[in-house]
Amino acid sequence: MDKEKLQEIVDWLNENYNQDSENYSIFFGSKPEVIKYDEHTAISFWACGAIVCIHHYLYFIEEDDGNWFMQEEGRCYAFQTMFSVAWAESFANAMKNLKEYTEKNGKPIYYSGTQTICHYVL
Repeated sequence: MDKEKLQEIVDWLNENYNQDSENYSIFFGSKPEVIKYDEHTAISFWACGAIVCIHHYLYFIEEDDGNWFMQEEGRCYAFQTMFSVAWAESFANAMKNLKEYTEKNGKPIYYSGTQTICHYVL
């Protein structure tokens, strides 16, 4: 389970992407970019959070004024319970950037017995 790793990432974000950090703007939040956290993890920032890709699974970490956190519901970790339409463009761009990052830096996984790519894994 990735729960412990997600908590490690939340702690790291709180240290490196808080209001006192040069990586964070009190007006715009984190710079919309994808960063490599480790060999199997990438983080894509959007206006009010981050999308974390561990291997090929996506998790959603919330952010408010430079404070990062995740919620736990059953087996879903970092599940965002609500979403404003005002964030849609920023979130969509973060997803697109993360998809492009995994295609560039990941290993293709093929549908069984074919040369058709199913997805990529970090």
